[in-house]
Amino acid sequence: MIPQDRTCRAGALDNPIRRWLAPARREVDRLGLAPGMVVADLGTGVGYFLPELAERVGPEGVVIAADVDEENLERARARPHPPCSLRFLQRSAADLPEVPDGSVDRVLLSLVICCLADKEGAMDEAWRVLRPGGKALVTYPRALGFGDRPGTLRVSRRRWRTLQLRRPWRALPVAAGIVVRRHLLEKPPTVAGGPQA
Repeated sequence: MIPQDRTCRAGALDNPIRRWLAPARREVDRLGLAPGMVVADLGTGVGYFLPELAERVGPEGVVIAADVDEENLERARARPHPPCSLRFLQRSAADLPEVPDGSVDRVLLSLVICCLADKEGAMDEAWRVLRPGGKALVTYPRALGFGDRPGTLRVSRRRWRTLQLRRPWRALPVAAGIVVRRHLLEKPPTVAGGPQA
């Protein structure tokens, strides 16, 4: 486990309140998945989204589930899901050397960026692994005014802006949340008239 990243108890990651307030189906709908796609669930935890992701990409699709917490990753492995190619990585969302550049259609960073010590690294990795035209859905709890305090893992509006501006992301419309902030980002197909790296 990477000591700087915060991990969560299994009960906080999948419980009746979360299933009621933020059903996996509704969040995954925002990604616009299709059969055969490759999707990376970074900070998968106990695999809350895995059954829904597997159903959407189908048997020809691939789901990459990465998390630093070994116990939660084992719970994710044990979760029943529809047939698809499922890869588990015990890795931080900020360090994914096993995932090739431009190999993923969608990235999900749900309620994880706030737990990472290296938020910039996670956004850089999302950008790197996405194909041009790929999309990333990033969610995190709303900060309560203390997001910029030294040492905090929270994400304030100002901190998010600096994270988003690291790359030329295109922000897409997405429904606002009461408890969480949501950002749907696209890696543009081209930059300055040429393909993206």
